[in-house]
Amino acid sequence: MEKPAKRFRKNIAGLLILFFLSAGTSLSAKVSWAYLWGMRFRPTQDTLFTEDDNSFFVEIENVTPDSVQISVNSLPPNVSFVSQKKETVLIPRDESQGGGYAHGTRIILWMRFAKTGSYRIKPIDLTIDGGFYQIPVEGVEIFQNPRFIHPEVNVIFQNQNLESAKNIKNRILKIKSGEHIVFTVTARYMESIQNIFWNIPEDSIFKQIKEYDFKAAAEEKNFITQFQSVATFDWQPLSEGVHTLPEIFITATSYNGSSEDIQCPVYNFKADRSQELIAETKEENPFVYAFYESEKVSSQKKKIEVKPQEVLALYELHKKERHSFVFSKATAERKDVEQALGLPYDYHEPSVFFFNLLCLVATLFFVTAIVFLVFKRKTLTALFASFFIMSSVFAGIYGVRLKTPRGVFTGGEMSPIPEHNMMTSVTIQAGSVVSIIRSAGEWMYVRHNDTYGWIPSDRVCLIK
Repeated sequence: MEKPAKRFRKNIAGLLILFFLSAGTSLSAKVSWAYLWGMRFRPTQDTLFTEDDNSFFVEIENVTPDSVQISVNSLPPNVSFVSQKKETVLIPRDESQGGGYAHGTRIILWMRFAKTGSYRIKPIDLTIDGGFYQIPVEGVEIFQNPRFIHPEVNVIFQNQNLESAKNIKNRILKIKSGEHIVFTVTARYMESIQNIFWNIPEDSIFKQIKEYDFKAAAEEKNFITQFQSVATFDWQPLSEGVHTLPEIFITATSYNGSSEDIQCPVYNFKADRSQELIAETKEENPFVYAFYESEKVSSQKKKIEVKPQEVLALYELHKKERHSFVFSKATAERKDVEQALGLPYDYHEPSVFFFNLLCLVATLFFVTAIVFLVFKRKTLTALFASFFIMSSVFAGIYGVRLKTPRGVFTGGEMSPIPEHNMMTSVTIQAGSVVSIIRSAGEWMYVRHNDTYGWIPSDRVCLIK
């Protein structure tokens, strides 16, 4: 029989071996410093904004969420910590590591920035399986939130002498009468451009020679801070004296959804007498320069042409939507068609069915109030009478919207007066919806995107 002391020494030896093996296994399972040294918390989106919850993330292989503790101890001024999240993910591995995927944990931190500028955030403290680590955060540039930014426009002159002199304060730029002044209107901080129009000054020739695709992004992640070209113009003052750059206005949709009218900067030009005597030439033949084409800038308009059958399809979808319930498939179909044709999404068509339902509900409230009045139930009578009043007001407002005549325009120019061949700078794309204010013979006075004017009535398909 084995002695107790000898048996005890054997057990102790086995326990020590088991302890060291388990400890070695545990240590080998811990994340290495060399691996975590290359980790960085990176921003989730491309552009970060003030007064918004901006997220940063890092992904760590072979770690479970419950084994990670996060501590955000110190943040720069104007930065506040919002929340955090840990989740299990599959992390793709490089080919040098054998490819495939590895199980791991994604850590997401949300922070809010009060002011614009460049920020360097101190490393984030992590405790993983009892080990302490610090993971740096990439430096970021914070921009003003688009919801609080007003659109801006600027002018770039193609004439180099004007471009170099335009920033001199209170200076009148010198030109020759008859000189072609080519300039480009640029814009930024806007989601889309609804319309661009201008006033032509006296004794000058003015025309648009190029239009650009304004690639403003609807999503904040594609927010662009640089000025983008909108249109290029050619202006030619024909007499001596001081001239003001033609007034150019842009109706734009800002990132907060509102519509704003912005005017281009105003510049003054002093025109001296030119050797070609342009003023006299104008008196002899006022159309001599009417068809001038710039050699430097070609006219290219990139608009999606809407075919008549596509206009008819939009018209049928509007009618179908009006005679369906509030949210119907016709609404989604119309939205897809308008997006494919480059048309702005128009709001929901008022539903005839929903209006009748509102009237029915108001009638039921009225009848119920009368019944309780007969039975002298004052409280219930007052309650249902108030329901009747509210539903009646809502039905009345909705009814006014339903009765406002609207139509799908087949495309063309909007005139300031009901006459053909009237000079105008407003063109409405085919398929656009117009609200009809009044009719006068073969003309209709309509509103489109806060712009009012006359269009031929035979080019409008009334939505009934």
